Amino acid sequence: MAKIAAEIIANSLYGSKLMLHRFIDDLKPNEFAHRPVPEANCAAWIIGHLTCIDRRMLNRFPWATPPVLQRDFEARFSTKGDAPKAKEFGDPAELIRLFDAHRDSLIEQVRQADEVVLTGPCPFPMPNFVTNMGDALSFLALHTTMHAGQITLIRRSLGYPPVV
Repeated sequence: MAKIAAEIIANSLYGSKLMLHRFIDDLKPNEFAHRPVPEANCAAWIIGHLTCIDRRMLNRFPWATPPVLQRDFEARFSTKGDAPKAKEFGDPAELIRLFDAHRDSLIEQVRQADEVVLTGPCPFPMPNFVTNMGDALSFLALHTTMHAGQITLIRRSLGYPPVV
């Protein structure tokens, strides 16, 4: 049963990755810093933030080796302080590459996870409905799609048609 649960979680993570790409793949590099209203998240920060969250989960798998990040990456994409309000987040192509590398590695780790891992304790505080590692991993797919929804507003404010 654990392998079925792991595969469902992995597929959800993969699907949310594909959804994010549907919303960002046609953006021009300068559009990743666009904010539809002052202090709203921009696509560049969202992608870096999602990378950091995936990295936090990857670090919970003792056998995983997360991709290399610049020393200040996690601070630049923090939810604390002025990090989300910054004007510059780096090359969007590199941010996307790092997100993909982290998400692909996380999906691989989930597919290898057994029942002990999936039913183990949640590694950090999460919403009330998250009780174990499997729940936390499932929530990541929802978290990614929530942020993809923010990117739809960015797209519309830039004049892009809706993605269907």
